[in-house]
Amino acid sequence: MDTLTRPRSGGARPRSAVIGERSARIEGSFRRITVHQLTLAWWLYQSGHMTRRQYRLYFAAHELAERRRYTSREHRGTKPLYTLKEFSALVGGRGSEKATRELRGDMRRLTRLGLVKITKHSISFATSADQIRLGEGVDDLSGFWSMFNAMPNQRRSVPVPRRLLRALAAGFSKGVTALVSAVLIRGLFWHKETSDYRTDGRYKLSWVAEHFGISRRAATDARNKLIELGWIEPLDVNQWEMNRWGMRDRIVPEWSHTNDNPSGDQAAVGGSDDAAGSATPNRVFAGESASPDLTDSLSLTGDIKTRKLPTRERSGFSPSSILGSRKKKRSGRRVGQPNIRDIQSGDLDDTLRLFDLHRQACELGLANTSEAGRLNFLALAERARARGRRAGALFYWLLREQKFAFITHHDEDEAARRLREHLNGRRPKHPEREQWGGGQEPQPKPPELSEDDKIVVACIRIARQRRLDDPFRAAQKAKGWTRDRWEDAVAAYENRRLAVVRAGNFG
Repeated sequence: MDTLTRPRSGGARPRSAVIGERSARIEGSFRRITVHQLTLAWWLYQSGHMTRRQYRLYFAAHELAERRRYTSREHRGTKPLYTLKEFSALVGGRGSEKATRELRGDMRRLTRLGLVKITKHSISFATSADQIRLGEGVDDLSGFWSMFNAMPNQRRSVPVPRRLLRALAAGFSKGVTALVSAVLIRGLFWHKETSDYRTDGRYKLSWVAEHFGISRRAATDARNKLIELGWIEPLDVNQWEMNRWGMRDRIVPEWSHTNDNPSGDQAAVGGSDDAAGSATPNRVFAGESASPDLTDSLSLTGDIKTRKLPTRERSGFSPSSILGSRKKKRSGRRVGQPNIRDIQSGDLDDTLRLFDLHRQACELGLANTSEAGRLNFLALAERARARGRRAGALFYWLLREQKFAFITHHDEDEAARRLREHLNGRRPKHPEREQWGGGQEPQPKPPELSEDDKIVVACIRIARQRRLDDPFRAAQKAKGWTRDRWEDAVAAYENRRLAVVRAGNFG
């Protein structure tokens, strides 16, 4: 080993503070991952070829491989040993037989995919997209190559901090993970000539949103989150530079998450920093330079004068693609049959038109055909009527985003009243009786709810509050109910509720 180009492990090289946007070392060591590998892993996750936990497992494998590379120096001639306990400590879910079984399944999936092969004594990674096997009859990698061609310095490797690897294995949100990958590619370099690191880079959030498949809002929120966590620091730039090249952020080389692990698992990081030693590149990459001078400036797409980005078609299935766009200029009220793709405020005032919209929504899978589903649909319409200046547009958004948790008790009461009046007609009013209180007939009390009915109501309310897709999960966890018992209880509750509504009484 050439000690002139690489200092000895264990911190023999004197630590120095960051000079400008340069750093003498990265605290906690790092792992060399190529731009090709970072882009490939994200594209496989973004395109749905692997799950979020499998994507986290990929970074956990990088962390363990780097950990064994340092410890193998002390035990030369012995094979490294990788255990499920270490992977579980990084990814999460230790101590559960189900979690261990799912972790093994994720490892097998990554092996079949060709991205990473994990065995008892070795870990190997794919270095090119040509090694990826998407499955029988699925060999389309055009999406990856389109994304990879937009990346700068495609042939270089990125010194990814190991502390960040452990944080990525523990899990960030999708937007934060996308921005982390983009900032690493554009903002972290090692220079062979000066033997230090450049930790700042320029990028545009519109560029990140376009090539990493997230929204501009998600990219903005992700940057604010990373600034709050302290991983990046914004640097002052004038407006002309920002318009031309984008914002400029500095990656903090000594960054460490709370307890050095976002998941709070101390076993995942124990002793890794001490064993890491120096953070200078090893001899494998000694001949490689990653000078930021090779970074091309972000090209401005669209009209240079207006700075407007060109419009592009979205791919994939989404509720908005079903319902269509509402960015159309309308004049007057719609006549004829109601259209779920063009909801007007007048449609919400007519119960018959709402029922027609409910039928169309059920055909598109946006509403439920049950009595409870119909009542929720009417309650959502009441919510839009009471809260929105453009009630039709608000109802469109609530339905598209499935915001049934926004329904209040008042909205349910109004929806039940409209449903009762539609089925039984309006009750005649007697002004004299209401004024003087005479001749009023005693109203029958609504039937009391059974214990099963109370559990059903509570589970439905909890599911709305916690955004659960299936209220049965709450009943199963709290009461140990089976699926058959849940369906019987729900059917009995809906029948009893419908009978109450038809009788003109509801609770």
